[in-house]
Amino acid sequence: MERKEGACGKHGEGGMATDMQWCLGRDVIPALKPAPHGAEDRSGLEDAGRVDVANLMRELDTLRAYIGHLQCRFDLIVQATSDGLWDLEIGDSDGSDPDTPCWLSGQFRRLLGYGPLDELPHRLGTWSSRLHPDDRARVLNAFAAHVGDRSGQTPYDVTYRLRCRDGSYRWIRALGRTLRAPDGRALRVAGAMTDITDSMVLLDLKRYAEDIAARYRDQASLLDKTTDAVVVRGLDGRIQFWNKSAERMYGWSSEEATGRLVAELIYDDHALLDDITGRILTHGEWRGEIRHRRKDGTTFPVEGHWTLVLDEAGEPKAIMVINTDITQRKAAEQKIRVLAMYDSLTGLPNRTLCMESLGRALLEARMNDGMLAVLFMDLNRFKEINDTRGHGVGDQVLVQVARRFQAVLGKGEILSRLAGDEFIVATPVANRDAASELAQRLQGALTDPVAAADHTFFMRVSVGIAVHPMDGATIDDLLKRADIAMYRAKRGGGGHVFYEPEMSDGLAERMELAKDLARALDNGELQLHYQPKVDLGTGAMVGAEALLRWYDPRRGWVSPADFIPIAEGRGMMVPLGRWVLREACRQMKAWQRQGLHFSGRLAINLAAQELDDGMLASNIVDIVRAADLAPSSFELELTESGLMGDVERAIVVMAALKTAGFALSIDDFGTGYSSLAYLKRLPVDKLKIDISFVRDMLNDRHDHTIVTTILGMAHNLGLSAIAEGVERAEQADALRAMGCDEAQGYYYGRPQPAQVFARTWLTAQPG
Repeated sequence: MERKEGACGKHGEGGMATDMQWCLGRDVIPALKPAPHGAEDRSGLEDAGRVDVANLMRELDTLRAYIGHLQCRFDLIVQATSDGLWDLEIGDSDGSDPDTPCWLSGQFRRLLGYGPLDELPHRLGTWSSRLHPDDRARVLNAFAAHVGDRSGQTPYDVTYRLRCRDGSYRWIRALGRTLRAPDGRALRVAGAMTDITDSMVLLDLKRYAEDIAARYRDQASLLDKTTDAVVVRGLDGRIQFWNKSAERMYGWSSEEATGRLVAELIYDDHALLDDITGRILTHGEWRGEIRHRRKDGTTFPVEGHWTLVLDEAGEPKAIMVINTDITQRKAAEQKIRVLAMYDSLTGLPNRTLCMESLGRALLEARMNDGMLAVLFMDLNRFKEINDTRGHGVGDQVLVQVARRFQAVLGKGEILSRLAGDEFIVATPVANRDAASELAQRLQGALTDPVAAADHTFFMRVSVGIAVHPMDGATIDDLLKRADIAMYRAKRGGGGHVFYEPEMSDGLAERMELAKDLARALDNGELQLHYQPKVDLGTGAMVGAEALLRWYDPRRGWVSPADFIPIAEGRGMMVPLGRWVLREACRQMKAWQRQGLHFSGRLAINLAAQELDDGMLASNIVDIVRAADLAPSSFELELTESGLMGDVERAIVVMAALKTAGFALSIDDFGTGYSSLAYLKRLPVDKLKIDISFVRDMLNDRHDHTIVTTILGMAHNLGLSAIAEGVERAEQADALRAMGCDEAQGYYYGRPQPAQVFARTWLTAQPG
């Protein structure tokens, strides 16, 4: 025990006494040193006083011994702990000055890789300057909060990183306690720092392991939740993984499938399986369609995605297969093919499949140096059935006709439906007589009336025939010339007609006219002329109609009767209609800027083809509003025959236009086949009596009766009526007497260019 105390005392003289002084206060031990003996001699005290001094010296010796004991204990604690100890005497500072004295134990230096004391001075900055930049502000704030809290309620327990001598960082957990004055002011702070780097590494490893495990669990869960079958098999062909979807798809549970050979479980074609496996081992991946077997023995198509799984050394380890049941997709594809290739109404091959079949038949005819007949058929007066009885009845008629045609055709005679009431038959023939005999069979199929929806119809068909190689070398040539022959047959009242070269006379001219019309539209070479509409009672203008005109540099003025049918046949009516509306809007806006007043509405014609545009109403509204005009400035005219093409669709489109603010009228009324049932549902404002009835109404009692009937019908339905083609005063007087509201025609004014029309009919804006 004495040796230990002596050892402690000796060590304390060299260093630990200094540490002890830091802990007990720098002035404590010097204050306990005995007074010099000379002072006792000079005291002049009496013997009793000397006895007290002797007792005091003994007490001091005892105290020194106790202090030595405490010093030894402190030395053992410092050496025994692995923590770095620190002691900061606050004094009058706030504990933030880096030069504030701060005792740091030897273990603190060793934690950071330091040795001698001069390398790590006892200052607060020795510690604070080594804080990690990301931790510095947080730790210093925590230390300041602890020291400054006079209530002592704020603990000092922080984790941070300290920079070592080699530049690396160690994780430290620091705990501190504060000695405070009665008023709560901090006097000194001491504590310990524990190296928790290894614990943090272990914690990170634990978190990483938990994250990996969670990801594996999530992946496994996802594999079970996917609708695709996921199967992993070893290179020996035995199943290693079988997810829930595989259980549902094939019928075997995971327990039943795992360990089994995949070949015996789900494959019938082992040769194909071996081939795909060889590809996978060579290329690492395979995609394709294949048939698999279920547990119940049924087979079904799957789309497989095979991937080669490699081990850490890059060697093949297993094969992962993701299989998708494509039974429904295959059924949908077949359905789509049927819809794409076959007419949904009659079940016959449609235009697409017809072209494919014609291509094969033509190729075979060329190879055999044979003849191929193409028969283009169109039902006579079928449009009247649609217009008078409705499209539902018309569809039933088409189905019956298609069945009649099929019944008289033989092997190799291919029947297709192009569109509407147009049918095609193509077949190899030995001569023109064979093609004629086939046409007669098809005509004879319609000898008996066709029954549909409690009605019977006597149907006739017009047939045009073109024969390869005499009439054409391509499908397009044969179809075009058979079509030309069909129209020749239709003009003759039916029957069948073979194509003859002279039938194409004028075709080139019509094609040239169509090309020039397209150019004129693109180059802005078309014009609008304007014809007034007048009130029959007052003679005042109540509106006007915008009429399309075309002046061709080579041909001069081209009649609308010539170019409008070509535009209809070429599908140009939609772009023409858009141009007319934009140009009319531009002109109306120009008149407004000129201060001219336009009385009533400007009428614009809409073609039947435009009604097929699903965006018609919104496009018209957009064009008018883009010109900063109101729909109430316009009237839209639709021909009666155009409306009857698809009445239900026309009602929807017209209702949208009516709601937007446009006025609506039916043009050429009386020439079509509209029924009162449809007429009362159409949201129209006006009926325009066709010129064919107005022209002869004073001389033909039938025309007069028709005009009277139309006027009565219009007024009874709450509509106004306008007569077109009024050319004489007598016609105007008669119409006025009959109660007609408005009139339009040469008697009041011919269609005129915008400037001429404005000088004649427009007045200055009032005010």
